[in-house]
Amino acid sequence: MFATGTTSAQGELQEVSKVSRRLKLWAKRPEQMNTRILKAFLKLSDGTDRKVSEAQLKQEVGEDNFDINFVQMKNIAEKNHGKVFDVNGSEVSIWPPVAAAVEEFRRTVFSK
Repeated sequence: MFATGTTSAQGELQEVSKVSRRLKLWAKRPEQMNTRILKAFLKLSDGTDRKVSEAQLKQEVGEDNFDINFVQMKNIAEKNHGKVFDVNGSEVSIWPPVAAAVEEFRRTVFSK
C-alpha cells in the first residue's frame, strides 16, 4: 500500500493530502470520470446527509467504466484516484477525513 514502515495514520494523512491536491485539479476537468462521479454524488445527496446508493450513483453517471473508476475512489492505495468515498453495504458517503476538501470542491464546481 504505502512505503514500508508507514503507519495507518500516516497513510491516512498522505491520502487526505493527495485527495486535497487532486480535487483542485478535478474541479478544472469536468469531463474526467472521477470528477463526474463526485459531481453526481453531490447532486444526488444535495449537500445533505441524504443516502445515496452505489446503484443510484452508477445510474446517474451512466458510463460503462463507472465500476473501475469508483473502486479507485473508495480505497486507499498508492496508485488510486484518491479515496473520496466510504461504502457501507450499498450506501455511499463522503469519507470523513476529506469532507472539508469535498465541500470546497462542491462550492467551486457548483458556483460556476
